[in-house]
Amino acid sequence: MKRFLKILHIIVWILLVSGTGVVVGFAEIEHYNQPCTNVAISIDYGAADMLITKKEIDSILVRTSGMVKGKPLGYINTATIESAIRKQSYVAQVKVYESIEGTLFISIRQREPLLRIINRKYESYYLDESGSLLPVSPHFSARVLVANGVIDYSYIKNPNYRVNILAVTDSVYYDSLMTNLYKLTMFITHDKFLKAQIDQVYVTEGGEFELIPRIGNHVILLGKAVDLDDKFRKLFAFYKLGLNKIGWNKYNIINIKYKNQVVCSKI
Repeated sequence: MKRFLKILHIIVWILLVSGTGVVVGFAEIEHYNQPCTNVAISIDYGAADMLITKKEIDSILVRTSGMVKGKPLGYINTATIESAIRKQSYVAQVKVYESIEGTLFISIRQREPLLRIINRKYESYYLDESGSLLPVSPHFSARVLVANGVIDYSYIKNPNYRVNILAVTDSVYYDSLMTNLYKLTMFITHDKFLKAQIDQVYVTEGGEFELIPRIGNHVILLGKAVDLDDKFRKLFAFYKLGLNKIGWNKYNIINIKYKNQVVCSKI
């Protein structure tokens, strides 16, 4: 009797598992044949200006998969669509997936340019928040800090360049112009006052930085991208205690390169 019950128990489990498999199989077949009823494209721009539009993503979708509305979901290759969109210069992350109701979702996070670089040959490109280079969009312009001067680095020759972010510290100076531009840009971008005040970074022949502010008829001599906390702390104090009293156009040069002093001059 016990043997019979054990066999019966095994048979019941086999039937249950088989039944579940059949149900899952029917569900998969139903999903495979479910027509695509809608395409939902969402783009997260973060704090950046728009560099890529839903219309451009839709064009990539059409080139990759044709007209997907009405097409069975089983005939839509989401991996191929993801791969095609990921090749777009301004895309940081992309995820493509389908719902059981028939909607094709395309979720994108755009890369965030922080600095526009214009090198000595007037080639223009961006440096983004991850330390990578970005081409300039022919349709849109990001309102970011601008760097020019003695910059030889070319985007065309180094499209896959990426700053070694681990090498960016306040205590050590790394003899790499791009690394130090990134370091300086990150400092300015993440400070509310500096982001509003500093408009341009000029790189000198000696690899030092000069800052052009939006307000005031002066140039700030920063020097190398070291001791940024101390240098900008001196600048804040001088702005507050000095220029607010004597006027923002009193001096043409504000030198904060040297430790524990601010040297001003009028040309």
